[in-house]
Amino acid sequence: MFSRTLIAFGLLAVAIFTTGCETTSPSGVSKAQLRADQELQAKARTEHGIFRSLGGWKKNTYRNKEIIAMSTPENTVLYVSTADQRAYLLVRGAIAMDFPVATGKKTHPTPAGSYTILSKEKDYHSNLYGRIYDELGKVSVLDADVRTDPVPPGGKFVGAAMPYWMRLTNSGVGLHVGYIPGVAASHGCVRMPSKTAPEIFQIMPVGGKVVIASEAPTF
Repeated sequence: MFSRTLIAFGLLAVAIFTTGCETTSPSGVSKAQLRADQELQAKARTEHGIFRSLGGWKKNTYRNKEIIAMSTPENTVLYVSTADQRAYLLVRGAIAMDFPVATGKKTHPTPAGSYTILSKEKDYHSNLYGRIYDELGKVSVLDADVRTDPVPPGGKFVGAAMPYWMRLTNSGVGLHVGYIPGVAASHGCVRMPSKTAPEIFQIMPVGGKVVIASEAPTF
């Protein structure tokens, strides 16, 4: 009697375990969802590959509107590659956007790491970098750093405009609209194209995930 009960219990445990393996992955995502994500990623890779096959793609922004529409705070990550000078919006692991950026130059490198967006401000001005004007209103320092460049008597400091600002660190690193020359050129921030930044600003919420690394992600 005991052995039959033990066997029955063992079969029940195997059945439960097997059923669980069929419906969920180790990450807790259902296998059906995992398959759907993999299919979406494969389709996105093909479409993104077509974009990359076209001449002049390095200056342009790739958009997959269908995938962008699927974006939620939970399934979306913005990935910045300092080696490529590109940013990639990933939705459910699929590439939704690919666009040029300008990260920090050698003297002011953009720090690698995983971040969350701390705050957002559409019309923002830097309190560190900008221009210094003399008492006559003429520019005395074009690329000023208030920590090292003194403001002359009667003069003033005007912070550089950083539209669509998204703060990543309390030390002043963030994403914003800026000049993109094709090489690392900023004081540490991630500059975005003026036509692309409003989209990213709208898609990425406060608390949104941003990853900065040397290499691009594997699609």
